[in-house]
Amino acid sequence: MQIIYQKPTLFKKSVHNIWTDPYIQQQILKKHLDLLSDEASRQQESILKIVNFILQHSTPKSRLLDLGCGPGLYTSLLADEKYTVTGIDFNKASIVYAIKERKDIKYILGDYIRNFPEGKYDTVTMIYCDMGTHPDCDRDQLLANIYHSLTDNGIFIFDVFSKEIIHDKREGKSWEYAPAGGLWHESEYLLLSQTFHYPENNVFAYQHNLILGKTIKQFIIWERYYSEEEITNILKKTGFRKIAIYKNLLGKNTFTSSHEMFIVAEK
Repeated sequence: MQIIYQKPTLFKKSVHNIWTDPYIQQQILKKHLDLLSDEASRQQESILKIVNFILQHSTPKSRLLDLGCGPGLYTSLLADEKYTVTGIDFNKASIVYAIKERKDIKYILGDYIRNFPEGKYDTVTMIYCDMGTHPDCDRDQLLANIYHSLTDNGIFIFDVFSKEIIHDKREGKSWEYAPAGGLWHESEYLLLSQTFHYPENNVFAYQHNLILGKTIKQFIIWERYYSEEEITNILKKTGFRKIAIYKNLLGKNTFTSSHEMFIVAEK
């Protein structure tokens, strides 16, 4: 396998995925559980603010589905508030951890795009800008599934990066040598990384070549951002009738960008 250095086609899927790689998913779980870090889940102060935001905008003690639930940091707090909670994620390490921690929460190991959970929910949540990792066709399918899973007057709460993210991100190249291993592999590796911007599509791509001796693994992570008008129009097209956008809910993000919008969409 050769090193890939050219700009990938929009939303091209890489051979390898950080969320399903057996070693990397364990390292991501550790990042989730670091409550002082924004690297996987947000730091604890932000998590508490988001949970309070969800509580303010949802029906108390109702049925809630969390898409991309990770190890259950949000779902556990919401279950403590007497919500009937279901969480789904395709990071096996995170789901195994979540199930071990809370037997009173229904957790599903799966891809919420291809295998959306059955049932009706009063609230659906999707936190930390997961919406932006999907191509528009998958996003539209997901939104349709969310809409149909909600009860009448049900609420969808999620966040996306705003167009101001372009002030935080730049095209460029970098490399990391880890002689004793690290986040990407347990043994020695060289990581060659590139950031690409697609301004006409409001997308960034983060392309990584992980070199392990004579083996190369390639990963591409996508990040789509939105204007207020665009995300509002997309939600209205899906059928949502009331849409509210909130900015500056959180403090400074130490890992990615602080320019996110929280959206509350009512069926």
